[in-house]
Amino acid sequence: MPLFRPQDLHWIIPEMILTGLAFIILLLSAVWPADRRKALGWLALAALAVTGVALIATQSGVASLPERPGGFPIQGGFPSFLADGFSLFFKAVILVAAALTILMSLRYLDWERSQAGEFYAMLLLAVVGMMFMASGTDFAVLYIGLELMSLAVYVLVGFIKHNRKSNEAALKYFLLGAFSSGILLYGVSLLYGTCGSTNLLQIRQAIAQGVEQPRILLVGAILVTVGLAFKIAAVPFHMWTPDAYEGAPTAVTGFMATAVKTAAFAMALRVFVEGFIDLRADWVWLAALLAVASMTLGNVAAILQDNVKRMLAYSSIAHAGYILMGLVAVGAAGAETAPRVRGLDAAQFGLVAAALYLLVYTFTTLGAFGLVVMLRREGVVGDRIEDFSGLARRSPLAAFAMLVFMLSLAGIPCTAGFIGKWWLFGAAVRAHYGWLAVVAVINSAVSLYYYVRLVVQMYMGAPAGEETYAVSPALAAALAACLGATLVIGVYPDPFIMLARTALLPGLP
Repeated sequence: MPLFRPQDLHWIIPEMILTGLAFIILLLSAVWPADRRKALGWLALAALAVTGVALIATQSGVASLPERPGGFPIQGGFPSFLADGFSLFFKAVILVAAALTILMSLRYLDWERSQAGEFYAMLLLAVVGMMFMASGTDFAVLYIGLELMSLAVYVLVGFIKHNRKSNEAALKYFLLGAFSSGILLYGVSLLYGTCGSTNLLQIRQAIAQGVEQPRILLVGAILVTVGLAFKIAAVPFHMWTPDAYEGAPTAVTGFMATAVKTAAFAMALRVFVEGFIDLRADWVWLAALLAVASMTLGNVAAILQDNVKRMLAYSSIAHAGYILMGLVAVGAAGAETAPRVRGLDAAQFGLVAAALYLLVYTFTTLGAFGLVVMLRREGVVGDRIEDFSGLARRSPLAAFAMLVFMLSLAGIPCTAGFIGKWWLFGAAVRAHYGWLAVVAVINSAVSLYYYVRLVVQMYMGAPAGEETYAVSPALAAALAACLGATLVIGVYPDPFIMLARTALLPGLP
């Protein structure tokens, strides 16, 4: 079988389109007048829309095919890039998150006096890397996608050059990101040494047949797990998160909390299901430990914060712990033989629950950060809890939106967050990890304190000022989309559950 066939380019048409448009925006930013560069944001939004159409056109129907529908083959017939239902779902979530981020950035960059086409180009290139992370089935492809995403996000975090916090956040994120990449690569090298390949499917085949150095294989798998834990901000590999989230431009913080986390979890799920599923007896306990530590430390630390961005950063760590419950369910012993619910065994239920929660979390979290963007004005960053004081009197609709987002993050019924947590907790129970679900419920109760504290400040606190907020049409559209999705998923979740079912991987036993 040839290493490369020209017809295989069909499967990466969306990535090629987005890459080309990102470079066009980068070139235009060098020649367009400074007062017209905001138009490049709308061009970037159009680029995401064109990419979404191309994604649907080239991969429509892939979720219904029982076998892998297409990708780049390598020697032996093992693909290194797959266009399947899993990648289609996660790419769609990433594109939506990026589009909402651009809508929030248009006015925000004006306030920061940092409107530039390079911002939108870097964001699009980060999305390209994320799309390869969702489709990659070879560590070479996954790592290139990961580094493309990471390098672009490093730039975005430090994009406000006159802001020392932004510069500091970018430096911390870069140093710890490089450290985590080194750990990940070392783990991949050990896997290659024991299995003779970097392809996930070949690694799984080698594990099933038995390797000569099983201990080295296990060390390699653990190091890969540690490297991925850095990217999803799981405890104890979370130390970069609060400072990076606080210092980054608020719109970029929302992008990091949603799109970056979604891409990292897509890569993690692909690695553990496609490559390490036969090692689940060794890694499932590690995933459960990371879940408990992340939930507990994230929620407890969030209580102490008076900065909304830092509070949401620790909340993001806690939510990473919730999503890890889905991975635990995937790897739990005997999960595939559990009674089926909605046609899914426990392992499949866990994967669908993780995918559904990432979709829910994207809308809810971006909506919350969008409200912080709305409060940004001359001389006021808008990221302190005190800045939300009396918001219900000055902007009732904005206060209601933030109320819904906070209740959704806490998992209150009739919101999207409740549906997501219901599925994750149910996945843990069905996988015989009921104790993990109990820990998650207790942590959800703890989180309600700091979410409601912000709500009380909005509705009971004295107004921080008399001015009202002029919300740009783009930001209003983004907030309306997030609010609408949060409420609709909360009261009518079935279409979104069916959408998340497309993320099922055939690699599950």
